[in-house]
This record gives sequence, C-alpha cells and structure tokens, in this order.
Amino acid sequence: MPAPTPARSTSEDFFLPELCSGGVLLVVVLIAELTAFVLTIAKHLPGEGVPLWLDLARMSLFLQWIALASSGVLCAVRPHLMRMPLRQAVAASYALLLAVTLVMSEVAYQASASTGIGQQLLPASHSGFVLRNLFICAIVSALVLRYFYVLHQWRSNVRREASSRFEVLQARIRPHFLFNSMNTIAALIRGRPELAERAVEDLSDLFRASLADASTRIPLSEELAVTRQYAAIEELRLGERLKIDWRMDAVPPDAHLPRLTLQPLIENAIYHGIEPRGDGGTVSMSGTLRDGRVDIEIVNPLPPEGVSGRGGRQMALENVRERLELAWPGRAGLEHGRDAGSYRVHLHFPYESMGSGEEP
Repeated sequence: MPAPTPARSTSEDFFLPELCSGGVLLVVVLIAELTAFVLTIAKHLPGEGVPLWLDLARMSLFLQWIALASSGVLCAVRPHLMRMPLRQAVAASYALLLAVTLVMSEVAYQASASTGIGQQLLPASHSGFVLRNLFICAIVSALVLRYFYVLHQWRSNVRREASSRFEVLQARIRPHFLFNSMNTIAALIRGRPELAERAVEDLSDLFRASLADASTRIPLSEELAVTRQYAAIEELRLGERLKIDWRMDAVPPDAHLPRLTLQPLIENAIYHGIEPRGDGGTVSMSGTLRDGRVDIEIVNPLPPEGVSGRGGRQMALENVRERLELAWPGRAGLEHGRDAGSYRVHLHFPYESMGSGEEP
C-alpha cells in the first residue's frame, strides 16, 4: 500500500466508492452472493439432511445482511474517512467491516437461540460460529478493499491521461494566425484605431480561452462566442473575401462540449478553404438537436482547380475527434470529406445541459 497521503479534496480522489449508489451496491450484492454460493458448495455434504437450496438460502440471507449493513456503515462514515491519510482510512474501513460482521453474527446467533427459528441450521459452538465468520470476513473484505483500491487507481490514471491529452490537443492555435493577427492590428492602428482596439480585445479573449483548463466543458454559447471572436479577427484580415453563415439557433445554448472544439474547425475551414481562393467564399456552420443528440456541420469551399491544398487538416480533425471521444466515449464522433466542390465536417455529441448537474 502506498505511503500516507493528505486528505482528499473531492469524492473522486478517495479509493472507497459511494457505496450508497445503485451500481456499487449491485457489485456488493453480487460479491456477497458469490461468496455464499462458494461457501455453501464447499461445506455441503450430500445426505446430511439439509437440502442444498435451503443451505444456500440461509447463507445468502445472512451474508446479504452483513454486506448491506457494511455498505450502509461505510457510506455513512465515508466523509470522515476521506479526511484521513490513506493507510488510516483503509485500516478504519477494514476494522469497521470486521465489527459489522461481529455484531451481525452475534445478533443472528442470539436471535436464533432465543426464538428457536433456524437453530438447526446453526453450528452448536457459539465461538466457532463467530470466529469462522470473522475469518471469512477478513479474507473477503481484504479482497474487496483491494479491488476498490486498484479500480480507483486505474480510474485516476485514466483521468490524468485524458487531462494531459486534452492539454496537448488544446495547444494548437497556429503561429501564422498570431502573426497575421498582429499584422492586421498594426495596419488598423493608423487608419481605424477603434477596430484595432476591438481586434486586440478579441485576440486577448481568444488566447485566454486557449489557456484555460482543458479538461472542462463549457456551454455552447461560450464556445460560439470564442469562435465568433476568432472569425471577427479573420474578417478584419481577409475583408470581403470571407463570409460566415451562422445557423446555430436550433441548438440549445446550454449544451456543453469540450473547450475549443468549434474554433479549430472554423480555423481549418478558413485556412484551407478561403485563403487559397482569390475570390474568397462562404463558410457555413449549422446545428440541429434531435433525439437528445447535437449535430453540427461546417462547410467550406474547396480551393480552385490547380491550387494545391494545404496540409495539416487531418491532424486538426483527429484532434477534435479525440476531444469528443474523451468526453463521451462511444457516444460522440466526427466525420469529414469532400462533397460537390465543398468540404464538410460533421460532428455529433449528446445533449447534456450545463444545468443538469452532471460533472464534465
């Protein structure tokens, strides 16, 4: 077991899961039932007078009582355990499991002895019954706590890896955009200082967004605001050559998605579709909501015949695809390809409101 660690600041930082939740309780019940089945098969002797199913029912009932009582106790004291160093929290959890088993064993034996119900199913030795249950509990509890600890470590590693990959994918605003933006601002300072000031503010907001926490999701309204700020800077630079058709009213503004998901796609469309064209063109972004899924499509014209395309589009699209996959494994995606003189990028992800209480 690793060295003691300071108290956890969030529930996810603790090795013991929320034992009151349905999924974890189901695992606990299954473990208890599997243990009951193994113990019954191991001790049952044919012809001993007690049917196998009756012996299994007795064992299952007893172990389920212990399992559910243990889950309730650990669930109640979990906030206190979270404030302990790791080794102390593990030792306390282990001691509580043994204590619950001791109490439940004593209650079951005394209740059977006083009422006579099921007494023929209990061993004659009081101490043997209690000690045997404590021994079994010691083994099973150690295995279960170890399982929860290993599962917690695996999930922590996955979260850290995902966070690192988000940060790497996020740091992708092309240097050429910064240089072009600064040149545009410098050209505007003399003739149109008010536009230069607005461009500086937009550029500042854009880079502030790119340096924010990459692991969080933001409302669609905020992502669109950042994307529009980027587009405004490019419109100042490209002038009449660039037109953008925004059709996003059908998507709820509180839908959340990974930060800087749409901005790189618009940047791609301008860099690969508009800049190589002398007459420019129109980039369109449209969105719909259907059956709990948000669909967004971005379309830009292809470069004219004889003009070679610029490289790098595939890498940027794969970056965005990986962002979506990390956010919603198996439930989000991105497709792209040429279509009748245009390049289309289609992405989809579940609609989850920022007010739903679900953590990113």
